Formats: sequence, structure tokens, C-alpha cells
Amino acid sequence: MTDHPNNPELLAPAGTLDAGLAAFDAGADAVYAGLARFNARERGRNFTPAELSKLVAYARKHGRKVYVTLNTLVKEGELDAVLEMLAELAVLRPDAVIVQDLGVVRLIREHFPVLSIHASTQMGIHNSAGARVAERMGIARVILERQITFAEIAEIREHCAIELEVFVHGALCCSRAGACLFSSWMGGWSGNRGKCKQPCRRRYFSDSGNGFFFSTKDLYTLESIPVLRAMGIAGFKIEGRLRQADYVRRVVAAYRLMLDAAPDAGPETLKQARHVLGGALGRKWAAGFRSAAELTHVIQHRALGASGLLCGRVLETDAGRFQVKLTRPLQVKDRIRIQPDSGDEGPTLTLTRLTVDGRPAARARKDQTCWIHFDREVPAKALVYKLGEEPADATARIAALPEAPATVDLEIALSPAESPCTPDGGPASPPRASLPAVPAAGRDACICVRVAGTEAAWTGTLELQHAEKHPLTADQVASEFRRSRSPRFDAGRVAVSVPPQVFLPASRLKTLRRAFWDWAETHVDANAVRAAWRDRAELARQALCREPCRNPPLPPAAVVRLPGAERNPVPGSVTARAISDWSTPEEEAVLPDFCTEGELADLRRQVRALAARGARRFRVTSLFGFDLLDGLAPGLITATFPLPACNSAAVQELAALGAQRVTAWVELDRAALDALLARCGGLCEVFVYGRIPLLSSRYRLPAAGQIRDSRGARFTVEQDGALTCLFPEKVLAIPAPACAGTYTDLSHARPGEPQTDAFNYLRELA
Repeated sequence: MTDHPNNPELLAPAGTLDAGLAAFDAGADAVYAGLARFNARERGRNFTPAELSKLVAYARKHGRKVYVTLNTLVKEGELDAVLEMLAELAVLRPDAVIVQDLGVVRLIREHFPVLSIHASTQMGIHNSAGARVAERMGIARVILERQITFAEIAEIREHCAIELEVFVHGALCCSRAGACLFSSWMGGWSGNRGKCKQPCRRRYFSDSGNGFFFSTKDLYTLESIPVLRAMGIAGFKIEGRLRQADYVRRVVAAYRLMLDAAPDAGPETLKQARHVLGGALGRKWAAGFRSAAELTHVIQHRALGASGLLCGRVLETDAGRFQVKLTRPLQVKDRIRIQPDSGDEGPTLTLTRLTVDGRPAARARKDQTCWIHFDREVPAKALVYKLGEEPADATARIAALPEAPATVDLEIALSPAESPCTPDGGPASPPRASLPAVPAAGRDACICVRVAGTEAAWTGTLELQHAEKHPLTADQVASEFRRSRSPRFDAGRVAVSVPPQVFLPASRLKTLRRAFWDWAETHVDANAVRAAWRDRAELARQALCREPCRNPPLPPAAVVRLPGAERNPVPGSVTARAISDWSTPEEEAVLPDFCTEGELADLRRQVRALAARGARRFRVTSLFGFDLLDGLAPGLITATFPLPACNSAAVQELAALGAQRVTAWVELDRAALDALLARCGGLCEVFVYGRIPLLSSRYRLPAAGQIRDSRGARFTVEQDGALTCLFPEKVLAIPAPACAGTYTDLSHARPGEPQTDAFNYLRELA
């Protein structure tokens, strides 16, 4: 890798440890990986704690980074498990945690501040106002929503200071990130919880024909790397945690070539990178959002949205095998997918046994008919796609990798010897060892190094000189002590207090550092460090029970959102309207949930104009709304759909941003909703009736009006300004709770419609 000016971090997917190693081998600066729960690719294999520890250790040794995905929405009853995971991550100390749920952001910031937070693309941040709100929440980097243009990315970079990350390659979702309820509506398998069944890849039918109306091509930006690099983006991200190591290696290598190319590199570099990328068998490529015109070319509705290289069709099935007529060669160790014509997901497998002309074969040629041996059911007449080749066996390499040492935070204080030295001025812990005085002219002093969260403390005596020119700084001490060279411990955060205008030779500081870490090898217990973080998790759990009570509860209220100037049909309820329809101070003004960077200034002026006319009740539907309302006169702010709040920590975080009331997330099942309301019902309302958008997209969809799927479910595709939305035929309807307010949305529904659906209320949300 070259030190190219303005080179962003190249961030690669790691669904498995061998994929992570392949990414690093190919030149990735960082990888992102998930544990078994609470990550947006829970359908994948993912990492065990031991595997993740090995990946982190390998990355540190080679100067790379690891980000852990904790990027799903979390139910109230799952917060304890999240806290346990955060306690373990605090010891492992990855370079950042990628987060979607606002409650998880709060838990990390308040109780595990040693973990850096990156806002997942699932947060749906798509303008600078949203990025500024993320920065207020203590987030270090925003992974931008994917459906924004290059020009918009450049404007966002110009108008906010926070680090930005963008996707440059991989699978796309038809819906804007975090706004898809399609899979959840169809069976409780939530894409916001890593369980998406990809109904967007299925075939749909309309009066004018059928096709894969929501199936996207794959994002590809090799030619655009120089343009994106010039914007000052911190990270270029490759999608693909469900992909195998061979795919990851090829894609990373291709983008590494482009990132490391000299500014005056000719077309030969691009040609070479495209050749490397061609071996990564994905879908057809789309250039993403170089301009608004590209929005019309992302959907591939005339062909299956399957990834890979089409190699044939299933002719016949038999017990434990199926027959294929090949249009391209296959060989043992190739990975293939058996894809039904419907677009539904089919099984994947690695070829271990082929039969050609009744005899075992290692390879089958184009135009040959072969039998593939497989012990699962195969759909009749399914297509066969090659996904890649089984990579070299990495078992021995992985087994030899060490796990990462425990990370410990240090508190270091240098102070006069006659007073016990602790960083906070409190009584010193009993020393476990001491360093003989270092002979030097000057005044006596002591150094105290405490392992944060434990009783382990080491002290030493030394003599400090008066600094004539270069006084000792806290940064110098911290930098030296971070060099642990320990097989058992890594240094994390190092807090240092140093008397003013003192001098200590570098050689003596190094002696102190060596003495401390030698002592730590035998006197610091890694289990005690872990126990300290588990204690922190327990304190956080206890705090959850108290936090919602900080805000006084509001009396339950019924709110009805209406389109245009329609009259409110619910006596005694509050009327809510879009800001363009708002008319009286008694009404709530609903802010839009999507606003491009170019339209942001105008929207801000509209909000200020409404406030000048007496508007005091606002509904925030996306994080950027809090930035628009910042500085206005106090009023009632409700955080509402589609801004998700699944747990009490998320409710409290929204309250900290300025919300006095929060709409519980519409996906929740009854048990999860009851658990949330039991803890903070006085701050919540429940979405009880309305036709909800199942997806919202900036893509130009090749369908409009009514459509249906092969199972008979019906939907409507509607254009709403710059967005296209998919609505179900049925209206969401659930019982009104006794302990919270209610929210009824009649913007796309009529009161009392006969066809209703309880969504996930009567089934468990996966």
C-alpha cells in the first residue's frame, strides 16, 4: 500500500475469519465483522468471540483495524445481552463499534466510553444536519446512506466536520437504509435485525407484465475512485459479509489498485483493476449515484437478481443428487447457488462430488450434462450460478493465530513523594511493587500507575529536574506507557497528570515503563479486568430502570395524521399534518424523513417560518429534524415513525435530543412493546392504525400502481416526490394501549378499512 495523498481507509467485509485474513492479505486497511447476535448479517456464519479476538490481534500486529458490527435494532428484553457483549468488547477493544440503535449508542457513550462509535448506514443519515446530530451524540464517524449522489456527498463533506464513510462496492438494497419493512411485513423476518429474507429479489406481477421490480444491480465505483478520494472521505467500504474469502480477496485487490495508483495513472490501471474484479462473481454492475440520471439504471427487473455466473439449469432431481446441463464449466471445490425462477433464495453449496457419464469426475465441461451430489431438496428447473472457488484451506493458519491480549486502561500520576499519588487526588491503593529511586539531581517525586477498574496499582520513586526548555508532557508519558510489549495486556486509554515545568530524561521514562509492565505480568489479573467491565454492565442495567423517570410523563393523547385539509374524524384527538399542510398552532407539524443536502437550507427556512407563525408542536421523523429545530422556542417535539425507538435507552436518547414524546417502533411484537411501555410508557405513544410504507427508494422502479406476488399478496407502488414507496394492501391495526398515547396515520389509509393486519403484534419479531 502506498501513502497516496487523500487516501481513505479501504474497509472490507469479514463474514468469517478466513475472509478477514484474505481482506488483509489483499490490502484492506480495516475490516468489519459481527458476532452471532445483533448484527445486520445474522444469517451469515459470523464470528465466535475467540475468532474475533484472533482477528483483532492479527490486525494490531500488522497495523490494521477491526470494526465490530452491532448494527441492528434491539428489543427491551435484549438490552442485558447487549450490555454483556459491550463488556467483552471493552476488554477486546476493537477500533470502533458500528451501531444502528440509538439506545446502544447511549449505552456505549454513557457506560463504555472506551469504545468508539460509528453510525451504521442503517441510521439513514443522508445530509449534513443528520451528521451534526450524530456528532452531538458522541459518534466519531457516519457511514452515509447509500442512495445519495456524488454531488450530495461532496456538499455533506463541506458542511460537517465528522468523519464520513461511503460504500463503493457490493450489493444494494432497493430501499433506503433503515427504511425497509418488506421482509418483516411478509413474515416477521426483519432486515433491521439482520434477518431479511430478500422479498425484493422475488418476481412480482402487474396488469402490464411481470418482473423483478425491486431487484438491484451491484454497486461499482472503480472509475469514480479519484473523484470520491478528492472529497476527503475517511473510509471506502465494500459490502459483502455473506461472501466467501475468494470474493473478498478479489474485490479488495481491485480497489487497492485504484487507491494506490498515481494521480497521473493511465487507463491501464483501471483495466487491470477491472480484470481482477471480474473474477469476483457478483451481479451486473451499476455506477451507483454518480448523478441523478444513474437512478434509472439500478433496478434489473428483467432478470433474476441472483449473484454469480450462470452455469446451467437443473434438468432432473434424484435422491441425493440433481442433473444439470452446463453452459459453462464447473469443477470440484466451486461454490454454487441453486436459484429458483421465482427469485426466492435457493441453497448454496461447495461442489464435493461430480458425476459425468456415470463416472466420478473432477471437472465438467461446457455443454456436458452432469450429476451434482447434494443432500438437500433442489427446486425443479432451477438455475445454477457459480459464486466462486473454494479458497485454500486456512485451518492451520487460523489455528496458529494468537488471541488478543486483554486491554487495560491506565491512570498515571507524577507527584511530590511526600503525598500519596493518584490521578484523581484520592487515597492511593496499596502498592503491589515499587521501583527503587532513580538517581538524579532535583526534587523527590513518585509515580503511581493504576489499572483502571481494579485495585492493581504500582508505585515508584524518582527524582525530577526543573525543565529549562522542554518540560515533560502528559502526552509523552502516555505515549511511552502505551508500548506495553506484553503478551498478556495491551494498553488502552492512558490518563496522565504531570507537575508543571519538570524534566525527565527519555531513558528514565523508558525504564519506568519497562518496570511497570514487568510488574503487570505477574500482578494484574486479566479476569479482574473483565470483572470490572461486567460490573460496569450491571451498573448500566440498574441505571436503565431509573433513566426514563428523569423526564416527567405526559398525559396519554390521541394523535391523527391527516393529508391536506381533511377534517379530523377522531373527536378529542390532536391533528398532525405535513409542514406544507400545517395551518393552526393547535396542530402538529410533521417534518419529512428525507431531505437532500441541496434542499436542506430551504427546509430549514420553512421550519423557521412555521415557528414564526406559532407552530410549537413538531414531529421529527429522522435524526436530522433535531438539527432543524435546534434554537427554536420550546414546544412539544415527538420523535415518530419512521425514526425507530425499540427500547428504553433509545427513548431516553431521543429525550436527550429534545423529544418529549416518542413513538414506539412499529415493528415490535406484543411482548417487546409491552416491555418497552412498562419501563417508559409515560413518554411513549403507539402506532395503532395506518398503511405503512414497506420500502422507500430513490430508484426509478419499473412498476406503478397495484402489483402482487406469487402468493397472492397485494401492494401498491406510489410516487411521493423524489421517492417511490411500496404500500401493502392491508392497513396496520393493533389495539390501543391503556398506558400510552396513540398515533393514527391516515395519510395513506381511511378510517375503518376492512382489510387490516396486526403486523408483528401477534407474532414474535425475529
